[in-house]
Amino acid sequence: HDMMAIHNRFTLATLLLLLPLLGFAFNAIKNGAVQNFRYCESPSLVRLDAEQSQWLDVLKWDGAQPDFDVLELVQKFTSEPGYKSFVLRNIPTDYFAEDYIFRGPIVGPVNRKDLVETNTVFAIEKAFPDLDRQAFGFTVDPENPFRVLFFERWKATHTGELTVEGTPLSAPATGKRSISPVMPFSITFNPKGKIVYETLTTAVDRFEGNTMGKVAVFGLLETAGISLDNSVGDPVLVFQQKLNRFLNAKAQVYSKEEDVPGWWKSKAVGAEKNDM
Repeated sequence: HDMMAIHNRFTLATLLLLLPLLGFAFNAIKNGAVQNFRYCESPSLVRLDAEQSQWLDVLKWDGAQPDFDVLELVQKFTSEPGYKSFVLRNIPTDYFAEDYIFRGPIVGPVNRKDLVETNTVFAIEKAFPDLDRQAFGFTVDPENPFRVLFFERWKATHTGELTVEGTPLSAPATGKRSISPVMPFSITFNPKGKIVYETLTTAVDRFEGNTMGKVAVFGLLETAGISLDNSVGDPVLVFQQKLNRFLNAKAQVYSKEEDVPGWWKSKAVGAEKNDM
């Protein structure tokens, strides 16, 4: 019996030593889906063998490769005078796909037509005629060759009256300089070389610049003395946006559901929290 116990302990110890070298696979059932895992190098290091697909993976175009230079095209696009001055109606329309969507932290999903109309209502070029969207740091997403990531810093001077048509928002010229924090952007193309998806998000460093950490239009408004909340999930902001949509005001932060292309799956609008 003593010899048998020693033999069993020796066998078990040997298996434990060999386990990291042999490697093995097992299936774990979680939430009704089978996921493949295997041990690598160490039993404490477990990795997912096949990553779960995500709904925005549709913009990876089934693993296709672009037959155009995405970096060159994005840099051409962001050098357009209408882009740099944020007068979107002045950007040539042939840059954009018919199923284009813009999404930011509290704006979108919004199609190109609605985005240009809202941008025109704000008339930023009258209040900040020297606005310069300084884009830099262009790089291709290593997981999607159709997607380019980059940064922007907005600089402008508030030398004209700011008014938003159809709203009580108004601010006389202050002469103040507006310098935003750096903010990340992304642009995704379809295989035809048309922009199908644009995004921006919040400041890399909210203590940079002089707009109290706010970026893009909200940073300009802050400089003009109009301080608006731009927090994701804020119930008051969400209510205001939905009321604005219900009243069909001229300036809209998201498009009607029927005007959003089918590839866009999230039902969260404006400042609502993520639903997926």
